[in-house]
Amino acid sequence: MDLRQLSYFTAIVDEGSISAAAKKLHISQPPLSNQMKSLEAELGVTLFERGLRSITLTDAGKLMYERANTILDMASAAKMEIDSLGNGLRGTLRMGMVSSSVTGHVARKLMAFRELYPEVNFQIYEGNTYQLLDGLKTNQIDLALVRAPFPQDGFICHKYQEEYFVAAGLPGSLPENPELDVVAKCPLILYRRWEGPIRRTFGDRGLSIHLACMVDNAWTSIQMVRAGMGVALLPKSFAEDIPQIQIWDLNEEGLKTQLMLVKRDDRYISNITKIFFEKFEI
Repeated sequence: MDLRQLSYFTAIVDEGSISAAAKKLHISQPPLSNQMKSLEAELGVTLFERGLRSITLTDAGKLMYERANTILDMASAAKMEIDSLGNGLRGTLRMGMVSSSVTGHVARKLMAFRELYPEVNFQIYEGNTYQLLDGLKTNQIDLALVRAPFPQDGFICHKYQEEYFVAAGLPGSLPENPELDVVAKCPLILYRRWEGPIRRTFGDRGLSIHLACMVDNAWTSIQMVRAGMGVALLPKSFAEDIPQIQIWDLNEEGLKTQLMLVKRDDRYISNITKIFFEKFEI
């Protein structure tokens, strides 16, 4: 198994058939088919069922497609890192970001880095904190911008300022300076990662929440707010600059979070990654 076979395999999956992939790769169909038969023989599995006009991935093929893309991405990143050693700072920084970190402020910080180093580009991978930490462990990404708390063993963390959660809703959804018992009466939209701390904070006051919707993404929370479903509880830095959304400070000690830029502490990192980790501030 080599990189060429993996690139051929992903091309077939992306194009939907061997004939279409052969056209894209500018090779004839028989050699491409032979390469896939050789790959399947080496792996001892069938990667896809061949139809008259399209292919259907087997379970093994689906797993192989995922792993092949990861390997090809890593090989490309390695080549660019090596090139950058002799050609100045250039190449790709693979960065994971939780949805609540994707703000205009952070985007402007990324742009400022590119203005300093215009030959650097970003590949952004979105997911929850634990998915992105897994991506670091398996070398699929170089850095992750995630939210505490999480187990920090094996990672080096650049910690940013702690911030409170706020209530975010349509204008007029809550009175000014609302107490927590007033918020509890509203239909609430919860970001699933924070369900536990939110329920504990309300429970410590003898309050139960009125759940309207549970989501996995901060931006989904905002869309539910805009649809009039209720009030969302979100980190202040994420919610404060969203048009047509009003926020109310809660200042609850049980509802705090902290953004962290994270890298692994046990592997070589590229010069791009090192400089970004040292310079990135929010």
